[in-house]
Amino acid sequence: MRKRYASVYVQIFLRIIILSLIIIAIIRIAIEKEYWVTLEKKEIQYHLEATNTTKEQINMLIETVDDVMYGLTKNEKVLDLIKHSGISMNEVMKENSEEVQSLLENTVEISNSINSIHIVGLNGYKCSTNPQFAQSEIASYYIRFLNQYSRDTNRSGIWTDFHTTEDDTYLSSTSYICPVFESNTKELYGIIAIDVSYESIYKLFISSSIRLKDRAVIVNSDGKVLLQYPVTASYEAMLEKYPEVLEDSLQIEGQMYKKDVIIVSEKIKATNWNIIRFVSKDNVTKEFQGIIKNFNALIVLILVISVVFAMFITRWITTPIKELIYICNKVKQGDFSAHIEVTRNDEFGQLGVTFNSMIQKISEFFEKERKDQMRKAEMEFRILQAQINPHFLYNTLDSIKWLAVMQGVDNIAEMSTALIHLLKYNLGQVKGETTLREELESVKNYIIIQKYRYSDIFEFTMNVDEEALDCRVIRFILQPLVENCIIHGFSEEKEDYRLHIVGMIYGDRLHIKVIDNGIGMDEESKNKLNEGRAKSTKFSKIGVENVRERIKLYFGEEYGLTFDSRSNVATIAE
Repeated sequence: MRKRYASVYVQIFLRIIILSLIIIAIIRIAIEKEYWVTLEKKEIQYHLEATNTTKEQINMLIETVDDVMYGLTKNEKVLDLIKHSGISMNEVMKENSEEVQSLLENTVEISNSINSIHIVGLNGYKCSTNPQFAQSEIASYYIRFLNQYSRDTNRSGIWTDFHTTEDDTYLSSTSYICPVFESNTKELYGIIAIDVSYESIYKLFISSSIRLKDRAVIVNSDGKVLLQYPVTASYEAMLEKYPEVLEDSLQIEGQMYKKDVIIVSEKIKATNWNIIRFVSKDNVTKEFQGIIKNFNALIVLILVISVVFAMFITRWITTPIKELIYICNKVKQGDFSAHIEVTRNDEFGQLGVTFNSMIQKISEFFEKERKDQMRKAEMEFRILQAQINPHFLYNTLDSIKWLAVMQGVDNIAEMSTALIHLLKYNLGQVKGETTLREELESVKNYIIIQKYRYSDIFEFTMNVDEEALDCRVIRFILQPLVENCIIHGFSEEKEDYRLHIVGMIYGDRLHIKVIDNGIGMDEESKNKLNEGRAKSTKFSKIGVENVRERIKLYFGEEYGLTFDSRSNVATIAE
């Protein structure tokens, strides 16, 4: 099956566009991948730094509270009151108690983060910045921690969860409780509790969350939520799904409300708390989507430029190719005067110069070959004349001899005259061309001689248009055809043979037919004669092939000689 034709223009255009698309796709994928990873890392780092900032601020608050706690646990008067105070106090103890009370109140007053400070001793001593401490249920809350320290040997300070009481003056707080004990024997004397306000920690926690529009939570090691933003959100399911965020500082990817998030967890020093931030990947992709949008617009612009450039470059490449194809088709049709107009100095220009030179040389070669063939044909014709004329002259003279012997009549004069004219036409002319009129006159002389030779067994007639008589033809094309009719078409068995020549101009071409009603030819012989495959040494067939080749040589391949014949009916040589 024949392949569909695809022009070079289309192929080059498509290849440039495909190459542009591949390059753009590679650049886009590379930028998207590299920039996305970089942006994601940058965004995570930004939120991690915000988390660390919040963590450090809370740590600073915790360190401040820890410093206050350290000062109280090392205060001699506080230790004296916890160790030695009984039900009744002497004047010194009372004075110390007042100083401690004043110390606690001053500490609370100068610290915005501390709500209150409480001291509870195993000896029953109680001191607090809250006037209702001893009579309220608040004391019982801390006494539970005192009893817990009494039951075990753990002497580390602890941070409690946020808690409230029924007393409206007691705000929600987290308490830092530290035991007071003998450093060597670990003997417990009591505890000191510093209540840190919920508000102070919440402000530190929520400030970054609001700024970053993140979801965040502070939880203890048991997974209990201490602080959260927003306050209406629920984080219990997330903490159950990702329990590892409670253990240590880490960052993992997960899903929250069916959206991809990055979970950043940081441990708060000196506590069992973790601050956990849920960073939505939408925040990361929002900026990236804006970049991609601008990049897509740039891609469209690049594609438009690529299409315009592809059209320009393909036209620049294919225009000389199309011109070359056009000139080649003209040369293919035989027009060797066609040449490419060279306007470029590149390879196409060199190709045009080379092509023009090649066509010029081919044209010169064909012209030389044509002239050589004409000279060759003319020489062959002269050689043929040299071969034929002695043979013809011998037969004619032989006929005259026998006629003179048998009859002794004046017809010999007519036959001799015809012979003289015929020899003058055949042998006396050098030029290869003549008129149809002169060619027919030569045939008439030939017929006169042949009629005497064959005892007048055939009738000769002509029907030639007047305008055809002056047409130029090549010499010696009719006599071989007429001789072919007489020698091969006629026999001496009957005397009603006819030989007829027709000449006319039809379609701007001269048509000459030599017709006889002789024995004709079968289909195979006719085809061999038309195809030039007839193998014979007889003069007539040599002459037929000579006539055909000389006609083609002088006038072109579309002209020539053909035969049509039916056995025992007729033969037409046209």
